Amino acid sequence: MGRMNILTGYNQNTTTPQPGALNVLIVNLMPKRAETEHQLISVFKRTHQNFNLTFAYLPHHHFQHYAAGVKQRYASLTDVQDQQFDALLVTGAPVDQKAFQEIDYWDDFQSLLAWRRHHVQTSLFLCWAAWAAGEREHQFTGKRLDHKLCGVFTTDGVTMPHSRYFTIPLASVEPGVRVLAGNDQLGAVVLHAPALNSYYVMGHLEYSTNTLALEEQRDQQAEKSTPHPQNYYHNGRPVNRWQADATRFFKQWLASIPAQASKKVLDK
Repeated sequence: MGRMNILTGYNQNTTTPQPGALNVLIVNLMPKRAETEHQLISVFKRTHQNFNLTFAYLPHHHFQHYAAGVKQRYASLTDVQDQQFDALLVTGAPVDQKAFQEIDYWDDFQSLLAWRRHHVQTSLFLCWAAWAAGEREHQFTGKRLDHKLCGVFTTDGVTMPHSRYFTIPLASVEPGVRVLAGNDQLGAVVLHAPALNSYYVMGHLEYSTNTLALEEQRDQQAEKSTPHPQNYYHNGRPVNRWQADATRFFKQWLASIPAQASKKVLDK
């Protein structure tokens, strides 16, 4: 297994990056940050690559939980604005029922998109961040849904969980942007914009086995009318059918960094 260095305590300079490892910046927008950290770290470990992970937050993000702890352990984007990274990953966020301009960190998010063009070799956006980044940079146009798209679906050989209130119609994808996975039901699911060297994944390859079940329980406790996750339970228990695809995707994405022109994620 490859070596991993998690750059927590960033502002205290308590860690030293591994020389020769891939440097990955992760902007974690999910409300349960520790849970998302664990999910992403688990996926990265399975790639058998050596890398340094730096978790970061957007400066004007108003945290609902554990703000002091996040700011102590994460880097602000202002802390790393002069650095170069091999890869950027931006997580989803449960804000897809809001207009972009209503989100408190929307200006920061747009600044991040501009910054990464000169400081990052490749970018990966997940779920809401994928929609927001692709639409803001005119790669495709999303469509907000009245109902939650929830479950585990397979498109073009890629299986992953989905939990979102939007879709990316295939007809909205701009010329030059590659649809690597998608169909008429789910819309575009995985896209690659070569001009920006960015990947957009509308689902959650990083999810753990029980994540959709926990989300369903939280929705029920909050008396939200959300659908039962499709293709997820077997005999009443969640089944993880996406871990191998998640590992393959992340492994190929990271392996493509030294030679982006010749290697593409999900190419057979």
